[in-house]
Amino acid sequence: MVDVLRVTLLGAVLATASVDAGGVISTPETTEIVSAKQDISPLYLGLGFTVANFHSCGSGCTYEDKTYGGMLRLGYDLNSNLGFEARVSRSFWGEGPFGGVPLQYMGIFVKPQISLGENFNLYGLLGYGYTENLGNGARLNYFDSDDGFSAGVGVEYRLSSKKYVDEQRGDSEGRWSLFLDYQRLLIKSSVPAMDLVTFGLRYDFDSLRQQRTDITAN
Repeated sequence: MVDVLRVTLLGAVLATASVDAGGVISTPETTEIVSAKQDISPLYLGLGFTVANFHSCGSGCTYEDKTYGGMLRLGYDLNSNLGFEARVSRSFWGEGPFGGVPLQYMGIFVKPQISLGENFNLYGLLGYGYTENLGNGARLNYFDSDDGFSAGVGVEYRLSSKKYVDEQRGDSEGRWSLFLDYQRLLIKSSVPAMDLVTFGLRYDFDSLRQQRTDITAN
């Protein structure tokens, strides 16, 4: 009889241990923690050094010169194969019979692209732009300003892998790239041939991406 009582009491103690103060059986609780992880944004900015070639023919002679300047590009990559980009460039120092034809250009482009290995990216530029001759005097006899279709091709070299993210330092590798491209400013038979070659540096902005983690507590 004593043994039976001992077994009964032990069972009651074990049952009480599995029930909380409100009489509800305890179950493991799951907590969701949301943390921010730094990654590379599809938004980027580029700055480059430009060489502008100006070719024109009029009054039985051929005019040709080069001017040098800078270019700013702002873009957004929708994915690894397509992006959009806006460009502004201006040449201010030149050489030629009249000291060079300084050009100012603004354009917006669709940017098809393809990766060539881990660090190289080949891209095209198809869009519409406006070009203006900032010179004066005899230089204006060749070209004043016009707008029309524009196109180009280029290559980018990423200085490090885009996939790596250092969470301890809050720093991302792969933000910097070198680029080299060629662009025909206006594709139109009624204007002089104006070509732009640009070499520069591209910077990819950072973005914070939410990462959810489930933690189960007993």
